Amino acid sequence: MGLMALNRYTTVVKRVLCRKVFFSKRAAKLHLVLVWLFTMLFATPPIYNIIFLPLNPLGRSRAEIGFEVSLAILFCLACLPGNLLVIYVINKDSRLKSITTIFIHNLALTDISMATLHMPFWIVSLYTGSWNFSQQWCEISALTQFTMGIASILNMGVIALNRYIRVLKPALYRRLFPSKRNAWFFCALVWLVAFFFSTAPLYGWGKFDYHKKFSIRSLIWKEHISYVIVVVGGVINGCTIAIFYCYYKIYQTVKQSSLNINAHSEGNQGVNASNAGRTDIKLWKTSFTVVCFFLMTWGPVCIVVLFETAGFDIPREISATVIFLMFSSSYVNPIIYGIMNPQFQLAFKRALSCGRYGNNNVSQNCKGTEPDKR
Repeated sequence: MGLMALNRYTTVVKRVLCRKVFFSKRAAKLHLVLVWLFTMLFATPPIYNIIFLPLNPLGRSRAEIGFEVSLAILFCLACLPGNLLVIYVINKDSRLKSITTIFIHNLALTDISMATLHMPFWIVSLYTGSWNFSQQWCEISALTQFTMGIASILNMGVIALNRYIRVLKPALYRRLFPSKRNAWFFCALVWLVAFFFSTAPLYGWGKFDYHKKFSIRSLIWKEHISYVIVVVGGVINGCTIAIFYCYYKIYQTVKQSSLNINAHSEGNQGVNASNAGRTDIKLWKTSFTVVCFFLMTWGPVCIVVLFETAGFDIPREISATVIFLMFSSSYVNPIIYGIMNPQFQLAFKRALSCGRYGNNNVSQNCKGTEPDKR
């Protein structure tokens, strides 16, 4: 009823806003799906209070269990629409067939795999407060989580490195990425590296076990400090430094290029300065958003792991929060790398409004600009 009232209000009073929010029947159906998701979110906790809950070894109340499980289900469901839409438009829209979008496609596949192959185990463990599956499923769950987690971080690092080389080292870029086949090779290399580090505990370098505070199967960090140093210190911190450095240098280069254009322009200096200023602001916002969300989602869990390795007793509430933040990266990534991208915005609008694509062209009402294939 509230959605109907809002639709009628925008139709009569805010016609421009109505065309943006309800621009097609597909958009209206998307709003209905969101309504059902919010209904499930707020209706689920009372259901958990009615259903018999097992004895909880973590000492949580029924309300706390209901809230955590409901939030985890919402996180899992939220990971799917954005990532599936990113993969759909990349596969269907020929305008998005570029090397950078191959890496974004690989990142979306990683996030979907995390949501479908690992998060269900996490949700069940949150509900019961313990691990209720066999030891074999323990190994599979931990292997999946570590593989997808490391692959996701490596993908974000490769995207930043790809953009850095493209802007600052064009000659090197042509040698490293002469074709899309090379991009797929780097994607395969990401999966191989992630699989190597995640399977190391199966060969004796590390040990998987149930982490009560995380509510997931994880590595026993205290027993294998060398593994912590390599994975957290090498892979995660290495990618963090690379992402910081790459986006900072990209911003510096673009800003310096804008200043040089303004210095050599004649006549329309005000227009050039305004355009350069808008470009700097957009680039800074994008770079700042990427770095901030990466630190917000992966930084806290790394800090908690380091403190646990050092022997500190971390409260269960903090441990649970950092795991929620870590899994939130799976639905934040398509927003940062896809929805915030102007090329993807046009593709999403074409997908939701037109509903179909041709092989090379779309209908006249759904045309956009042609992106750079490199």
